[in-house]
Amino acid sequence: MATVQTVLGPVESERLGTVLSHEHVLIGLERFHYPWRFDMAATRARVIEELTEAKAGGIDTVIDLSTPDLARDVAFMADVSQASGMQIVAATGIWRDVPRYFWERDPDAIAEIFVREIEVGIDKTSIRAGAIKVASDAEGVTPEAERVLRGAARASVRTGCPISTHHAAPEQVGRRQLEVIQEEGVPLHQVCIGHSADTTDVGYLEDLLNAGVYLSMDRYPGRPPRPGWEQRNDTVRTLVERGWAHRLMLGHDYAPAPVLVGGSADRERPTRYLFVSTTALPALRTAGVSDAAIEMMMREVPRRFLAGEVSAPLA
Repeated sequence: MATVQTVLGPVESERLGTVLSHEHVLIGLERFHYPWRFDMAATRARVIEELTEAKAGGIDTVIDLSTPDLARDVAFMADVSQASGMQIVAATGIWRDVPRYFWERDPDAIAEIFVREIEVGIDKTSIRAGAIKVASDAEGVTPEAERVLRGAARASVRTGCPISTHHAAPEQVGRRQLEVIQEEGVPLHQVCIGHSADTTDVGYLEDLLNAGVYLSMDRYPGRPPRPGWEQRNDTVRTLVERGWAHRLMLGHDYAPAPVLVGGSADRERPTRYLFVSTTALPALRTAGVSDAAIEMMMREVPRRFLAGEVSAPLA
């Protein structure tokens, strides 16, 4: 049986359970640059509390797509995973802030960095990445981002590790991401185009799906000027009705906020990790989306994506 790397080690893919496709446990480079501003004991307690609530609410695994330029901290992830019972899949790769030392680096050299984090470990730990994160926003696939994307693609070809992207859906940046990935020969069942619910253009999304990739319909509940959660649900429902449940997965792109020294540790309840479960999914059911389709999107699709398997349509 296929296994998937988590921050506490490999698990059989069947044990992933209900999965959120695009999340963060903790982000923010400022806490690395100015650590004196943050109460990390209170922050740790907040993160554990939110992950514990998410676990109790039926979420078993989160795919954490934090990268070094998002202050990825895999030792922290492992700590809060152990304390909360939440399985966390960590990522290698780079987000939008491509480091200057990557600007002129050959994609093969970039790939070597990612492969090391997939096969050996991240930082000085033995915690291995289970996904590769890349990003291109409204500016498109810049020359620097293209180097990273090609490096990620080559690492994916070498290791079988799946790629999950951040993309500007309204600008249809996924088309160029897909072109580069295809040029590099990545099997498209190893690719997920993220933030795809930021557009209501079903024709564009079907173009991506017809190519063979997965879509992460995340950033629930949405905020202006992006589509709200009801519009995201309408897009998901339309795609499901057109037979695409086997290529869709859902998430929030959420991270608990770090606690500032002297600040309040109080937070909004319930945890935002549960918005899809408590609000979006019941509304999808009311709109006619079947339990089988929801099970497919929340469990089977992310399992197959992380395990490197081709997803088959609902019978």
